Amino acid sequence: MKALIRREFQTSRCNELKARTKEKQWTVALSDIPDWPRIEAVAEFRLRTGHDCLAKHLHRLGVYTRPTCPLCNLQEEMEKTHLIRCPALKATTDSER
Repeated sequence: MKALIRREFQTSRCNELKARTKEKQWTVALSDIPDWPRIEAVAEFRLRTGHDCLAKHLHRLGVYTRPTCPLCNLQEEMEKTHLIRCPALKATTDSER
């Protein structure tokens, strides 16, 4: 009986959440995350929504004085697309292989 009530509550709550967020543009972008391990899902959510700990976001919040990457000398804003090009991060990942 408890399992039935719990399942009904979860279904009801899930349907309510879907209805409230149906028109939000970020719901489509995040639709494939729910089955990921939590640590990966949180990191991906933060990168996709722009609420991460990268210099560009921290600069916008007033935590950093500059939005550029503090790890390299490319003078690019540090955001998710920069992570792929950053020479400092590339050197780290190459040495870990």
